[in-house]
Amino acid sequence: MAVTPPSESPRKLLWASVYRQLLRHALPDSRHNYDFLSFVPSFRGADDAVARATSLSCYKEAKTLLVTSDNSLEGLRHQALKDGKKVLVGTYRLRRGFVLLDPQRIGEGRLEVAACLDGMEKAGVGRRLELAQLRDEGVEIDMCAVGGLVFNERGVVVWEGPALFEVQWALLRDLEVLGPRAPVVALAHECQVVDEARFGLEVIRAEGNGEVQCDFVVTPERTLEVEDAVKPKGGVDFSKVDPEALNNIPPLQELKGIRMMEQIMSGSGFGTKEEEKKKEEPKAPSAEEQMGIDIVERLMRGLKS
Repeated sequence: MAVTPPSESPRKLLWASVYRQLLRHALPDSRHNYDFLSFVPSFRGADDAVARATSLSCYKEAKTLLVTSDNSLEGLRHQALKDGKKVLVGTYRLRRGFVLLDPQRIGEGRLEVAACLDGMEKAGVGRRLELAQLRDEGVEIDMCAVGGLVFNERGVVVWEGPALFEVQWALLRDLEVLGPRAPVVALAHECQVVDEARFGLEVIRAEGNGEVQCDFVVTPERTLEVEDAVKPKGGVDFSKVDPEALNNIPPLQELKGIRMMEQIMSGSGFGTKEEEKKKEEPKAPSAEEQMGIDIVERLMRGLKS
């Protein structure tokens, strides 16, 4: 049995092998060329993978899909819109939050434009929504479709792209926009789905730090179904969020602001008869509470502009 060098993790070894194969099948990106660490490429035969994914019963029953912003999923986004389904897309690295695509609002003639990353944010196409808007408008996600650079046959994301799907999952679960049992379907080229045993490695399993295990892994050649896929039950645990991630991902900032405002309102008994009877003098907010107030005020100004 091969021994993994101590300086290289199993995931890095698998990615190095896939990278060499993927170069033969991937379609280059107009900006990133073949820099796969900056994007997840589409590939030759992607239409066959889309056909397999859309034949799944979970797809047929879904009304609203969360589809990551990967090049490999452009065909699926287009087909879902043609099938009359709403599609929610997280923007690149979530820098501009989420875009909701509704085929009823877009019109048949612009569905192909809406499916591509450069088109969905054009005027009259998709709507960029804050987390609070997603919740208040009653958006309910029935299925997720994800891209990635490497998966194993058990539906574990071995090497992720820049879409930050697991962050999206935690955010939307936190607001109950996404149900805990929503099926997750991964689309990839056959060379991106690995069997660790061929490399003398143990099976990589979903870890307990928020990893989402896919229910299906679909390639142009086959559909793998995963039983008892592991998914996080909770939302965002801010005690474990990296400060740099919080600074660079606006939806995380928004959720933190929502949480703080809810704590303020809950702690003060806002809206209860008991609070009305007390008629106490208002107390100055703590530094953390003031941070939450400031975040919400900035978000509200952005919505009005």
